[in-house]
Amino acid sequence: MNINRVTIAGFAGKDARTSSTQNGKSISKLSVATTKRYKASDGNWLEKTQWHAAVAYGPTAEYAAKIQIGDHVFIEGELVHREYERTVETDNGPVKVMWPVTEIVIESVTVLERKEKQEREGAA
Repeated sequence: MNINRVTIAGFAGKDARTSSTQNGKSISKLSVATTKRYKASDGNWLEKTQWHAAVAYGPTAEYAAKIQIGDHVFIEGELVHREYERTVETDNGPVKVMWPVTEIVIESVTVLERKEKQEREGAA
């Protein structure tokens, strides 16, 4: 048995970036932060934030395109590793290198309601 499944709940770091493939299929890219709180050996609370790249295709991408910075999102998908050719500037001029990317290919995404956000909108 093999399983490649990722589930995260976190906050969008910027508005979704949306584009289309050459054949017209929608693509939306997200940057999502998850933060872990833990107690250090000295008793102080610390936080560690991880950033996750996520991409959605087709109808899921159309929904994800509406995600804005600060939205609380719940994402399920598959972890994918790929490389693409990128030009990097060096002291000797530009050099083409293979650039590694790890991202979550989104199968489902939900924008979660935050109590504070609801209270702010209700008070306005």
